[in-house]
Amino acid sequence: MKQRIEWVDYAKGIGIILVVYAHLLSSGYHSGLAIAPRFFQLSDSFIYSFHMPLFFFLAGLFTAASYEKHGGISFLLQKIKYLAYPYLLWSFLQAAVELLFAGHSYRGGSLEQFLLIPVLPWAQFWFLYAILMMYLCFFVLKSFRNYGVPVMSLVAVLLFFKPIPSEYLGLAGFSTGFLFFMAGVCLKPYSQNWGEMKRTALYFPVVLCIFIVSAYALFSYTIEATRLPGGAHPFYFILLAVPGIAACLFLSIFLAQHSWFPFLKVLGKYSLQIYVVHMLAGVGTRIILQTVFHVTNPLLHMGVGVSVAVVVPVLLALLAAKFHIPYLFAWDSGRNNAREFV
Repeated sequence: MKQRIEWVDYAKGIGIILVVYAHLLSSGYHSGLAIAPRFFQLSDSFIYSFHMPLFFFLAGLFTAASYEKHGGISFLLQKIKYLAYPYLLWSFLQAAVELLFAGHSYRGGSLEQFLLIPVLPWAQFWFLYAILMMYLCFFVLKSFRNYGVPVMSLVAVLLFFKPIPSEYLGLAGFSTGFLFFMAGVCLKPYSQNWGEMKRTALYFPVVLCIFIVSAYALFSYTIEATRLPGGAHPFYFILLAVPGIAACLFLSIFLAQHSWFPFLKVLGKYSLQIYVVHMLAGVGTRIILQTVFHVTNPLLHMGVGVSVAVVVPVLLALLAAKFHIPYLFAWDSGRNNAREFV
């Protein structure tokens, strides 16, 4: 069994909290919670400028090693096995619940979209489709041998500046995320000693300040607050994604070196489980707070909602492992508690 890299688990833990927070903030805002519009716009824009690129980057870091370990076709089959299955299972489950409780969901959906889930990702599940497409590209272009990585990098740059405008097959997300995936692939040889990096306590606040100041100036004086992965502002996207990712990495390495906040490491280990379940758990919590307890305070909603959305999936994974409940998160009864994005 491979040894886990602690700072990577910390990074994924930080990243998955940002994912959950951003999704529940957007869901609550569009569902009528009294969240200040300016706060929502800035929070949403800030987080979306780097949180998914962080996961693409981390996935890219370990792709080459996974390919070498499992071999060509086995590598691809493993990715399909551990990504396509939870994608289909939890997409259909979440979509069915959202259609059943359509009156409490701002996003909506139709039976046609439900039936198209195998080719048209539902809600947040686009990421699993996009990352699977990246692994597929890596598998195909690896046959180019020494030219594989340069070809993939060129394709990634072209797609980033001219993304495919289609949600089918996760192509839009694939287009804007492949560059970060390839950045991870290319930087892997230089990452061996990142866990021993010194002065992270200095690097993190400096880079974080650069990110915050740049993001605030951009969304206050240059363009309207928006989700940059849409493809309209690729240069601004890079401008914020790089320091955003770097800040998360420096913080993760610092926390891992001191073994602080170990719950982040646990959340990172179960990041896939959290990703596929968090909207059901978080939005369900909001509906209960609103309809049963008549809670309207947005701070309480976000605090309770995010907490439930990250804890419930971990508990489900642990219970599945303890009581040998198969196929809850993976097409492998023994892996319900151990698979992640990468």
